[in-house]
Amino acid sequence: MTMFPAINPEMPPEITGPIMDNPQGFADAMGPGVDAFTAALEGGGSMEDAFDAFSDVSGPLMEDIGIPQDVFDGIGNMLGATAGPAIMMGPADADGGDIGAMMTDALEMMMPDGMTMPPEVADAMMDFGAAIGDAGLLPHDVADELMAPPGEPGYPMPMDADGNPVMVPGDPASVPMTDMNGEPILQPPLADGAVADLGTMMPPEGGYDHPPMDGDMTMPPPMNMDIAMMGPNDTLESMGMNPDGSGGPYEMGTMDMGGSNDDVPSGADTPVSDLAGAMGGDSNLAQPTPEALAADAMDSAMASAMDGAMDQGGPAGGQATPDPTGELSGAENIAQTEDVDPSAGMG
Repeated sequence: MTMFPAINPEMPPEITGPIMDNPQGFADAMGPGVDAFTAALEGGGSMEDAFDAFSDVSGPLMEDIGIPQDVFDGIGNMLGATAGPAIMMGPADADGGDIGAMMTDALEMMMPDGMTMPPEVADAMMDFGAAIGDAGLLPHDVADELMAPPGEPGYPMPMDADGNPVMVPGDPASVPMTDMNGEPILQPPLADGAVADLGTMMPPEGGYDHPPMDGDMTMPPPMNMDIAMMGPNDTLESMGMNPDGSGGPYEMGTMDMGGSNDDVPSGADTPVSDLAGAMGGDSNLAQPTPEALAADAMDSAMASAMDGAMDQGGPAGGQATPDPTGELSGAENIAQTEDVDPSAGMG
């Protein structure tokens, strides 16, 4: 039994285009990387070495079908933020088929609304899970490697006041179902997905008895492509992002948060429909107020003024820092570190 994050990063067209145009090519590019992953472990390498080997071999093959290496590595970090919690909340004795099913559902959740993952890609994800299982890796160790460390951008689950994860390995009921604003944190596996096909990891009837979101708990900013492509020494500020992870430099396509989260099984603990719209452009929530738009205009004006000062040799303005009052919307006053590594992911 397991659960998934309710808000997942959505893959942009620059990734989904090549996948949908050539799904077998994507699957074929993954195969040698999976073999390299296994070979690295058999050669005594660490799990990090194995994921790096996967990226080093499959990355150039992905470039041949139109997915640049750094974007492919970003997919891995995004997948880690989606599949990692599910694997961590799943059973400690999950086998390769279980892991592959959770990874397959995670990738499906990352597909844009109305777009279904091709079966060739699903088969490739199941093969990757089987390789992980055959290598004898412990599923919770795999989940830990897939996710960003707690407290860093892209870590997908709540943390306590000391910055420790509240998620208990193997216990989906350890994570609050909703945050302080009533927004969903978790969702069940897809009703018609790979996990459901297994018939062993779906939530019990009536759901789990989740704890409430404690007032001292915090949520990191949700993963997006900017965060997924951050380097080891990048911070949200250095990447031009706000404390909630928005406003980064990624320009290959429009990044919406959400994914295909509308297919929530009936009887789930709480509705999760409209998440994609709520975090993306198709929102049925309240639109920005005139005051908010005016504030954005002021921010733009100040940025232009600072750029002008720099052009004339003047000093640039200081970078924004997280709100020490803890009143930030969405990010809830997230503490950042100097060295940020979103995770090894698939690369």
